[in-house]
Amino acid sequence: MEHRKKFLAVAAILMITFSTAWSVDYLTEGVDSSRTGWLKDDKSFSLTNVPGMKLLWKVHLDSKPHEMTNLFPPLIADSVDTPAGKKEVAIFAGASDDLFGLDAKTGQTLWHINFKSPNPTGGRPAATLCPGGQTAVPAMLKTGPGSYKVYAVSWDGQLHTINPADGTDADPVEKFMPPNGKPYALNIFKNVIYTSTAQGCGGLINGIYSYNLETHVTSLFLPSGGGLWGRRGTPVSPEGVVYMGTGDGLWDAENGRLGNGIVAAQIDGKGELKLTDYFSPPNAAFLFKRDLDVNTTPVAFEYQGKKLLVGTSKECRVWLLDRDNFGGDDHRTDLADTGLICNDEPNYAGTGVWGALSVWKDATGTPWIAVPFNGPVSKRFHAPKEFSRPVNGGVAAFKVEERNGKWALTPQWLSVDIDMADEALIANGVMFVYGSGEDTRQSHVDRAWNETPEPQPPVPAAGPVSAQSTMRIAGGRHAVLLALDATTGKQLWTSGNQITGWSHFSGISAANGKVYLPTYDGNVYAFGVAK
Repeated sequence: MEHRKKFLAVAAILMITFSTAWSVDYLTEGVDSSRTGWLKDDKSFSLTNVPGMKLLWKVHLDSKPHEMTNLFPPLIADSVDTPAGKKEVAIFAGASDDLFGLDAKTGQTLWHINFKSPNPTGGRPAATLCPGGQTAVPAMLKTGPGSYKVYAVSWDGQLHTINPADGTDADPVEKFMPPNGKPYALNIFKNVIYTSTAQGCGGLINGIYSYNLETHVTSLFLPSGGGLWGRRGTPVSPEGVVYMGTGDGLWDAENGRLGNGIVAAQIDGKGELKLTDYFSPPNAAFLFKRDLDVNTTPVAFEYQGKKLLVGTSKECRVWLLDRDNFGGDDHRTDLADTGLICNDEPNYAGTGVWGALSVWKDATGTPWIAVPFNGPVSKRFHAPKEFSRPVNGGVAAFKVEERNGKWALTPQWLSVDIDMADEALIANGVMFVYGSGEDTRQSHVDRAWNETPEPQPPVPAAGPVSAQSTMRIAGGRHAVLLALDATTGKQLWTSGNQITGWSHFSGISAANGKVYLPTYDGNVYAFGVAK
């Protein structure tokens, strides 16, 4: 009897420990405020269980595409007190101003709301770069046991605060920014919401926005450069500094023009966003002329007492920067760079880094960087372990190393070929990466008068306004999700042909043994491991 009691006690402890290991939230795009993509507290995935991953559910959501944009990756609240009891809730945003709350276990829709924004385009037609609608992944805060708030920006620029338990308004709607501005994934740091805008959508000048949840005051920083269109939005360092890459635009710091670089801003004592630092790669003029703009979200992290940041562009070269000495005295000197990983031509579309960088640390505390890229790997790039020489895209992994005061980004492995590799998440030594499968063409290939024209896919009977979107929607393939060993690059599992749709500027989310991927056609796929 005594032996049985001891056995039951040990079993109970193991069950509690196991349950705790599976209970995490995914409250913001890119996992955290620094946008690392590292789920460091999620132990539900392992090198031994992900090879057995299966499709748990697939559902279709009533979200209408805007041009090439539809559903975004979900936020996950693990233990929400809903009217039907405690549930793990997945929050999906749709371009047509929709927000869905799903039971993460079954895929059942718990609630669905539409913000019903009036069309705020001012008569401008929609286009691929300015699709209109809700374009920012929301962000979520845990306010107490079983209690959360979801913050979302609708098409008309209003900030909505939603209760994820039932989809009702948790707070009054607030004015945040002008309409139709194409904001990117929201970030929350110390009760301030941050986002950025790009492509001049809605007639806005590209900038970084902040909204103080306590004072209800909006601030705006305009770098007078190009669009700030990193997919994971603006990262915020532990010190409260906001970073963002600036896309198409001239670099002329003496006259306040900070295009094709990375800017740093922080809220001052008056609650206003102010420029604190900036970096421009030495070849910024070349990047501008070839449309190889800095188009991704930088990532802030720490190592050996050093405050670091990594960033990249469509050129397909990663820079390592010192956040305390940003670009050195001339603002143009990095600590190290990778050299070209892809895009030998160079090409402004269809190749380069278009998704997001991720940073995680191994068991020794050494930082690693994952670089998903589109198109062929550079002929000049090589890694000790190569599982292919990618043609359609792949992932390159690097270690951040420091020896005798000199920093290096050292190649470790190169993945299998992945059709338009987009972004990665790392959990417990496992890397999840997906290829979007989208048609990334932005122009037709030039042909001589006597050459056979490039074959074109059929035009959809009813499609978006812009010709570019119509062409690319028809040419889309299908997305794929892969699980890799994060330290070796070995493929552990792939979704193969199970996903039938593609995605554009969307992404993946993961938590508690499940990985979620939405596609353009309105479908959501949830793959998972067995407990």
